[in-house]
Amino acid sequence: MAQLHEKFHTTYVATAADNNIIKAKPGYLHSIIIGEWVTGGTVEVSDSATDGNGNVKIFLQAGATDASGFPKTVLVNAQFDIGITADVGASQTKVTFVWR
Repeated sequence: MAQLHEKFHTTYVATAADNNIIKAKPGYLHSIIIGEWVTGGTVEVSDSATDGNGNVKIFLQAGATDASGFPKTVLVNAQFDIGITADVGASQTKVTFVWR
């Protein structure tokens, strides 16, 4: 019997860092979970297998007034044709990517 739905995976990024390879080949990004508020924290996701600031498809930035309501889940539901790579910057921490 064929499997109807491919399983989702998670990649957790604990600290700010560039070029976090989420998936080094084509994939689907379901959502991004931001676990903790950081003023000016950024998450930049590119359609690339190696470079988080290459072909940018998503850019998120926490403002000075975002302190309530964390963790936050950002639904993405987007196909990435090359790969999924993220830069997590400006001291942003505790970000989880949900993908397949």
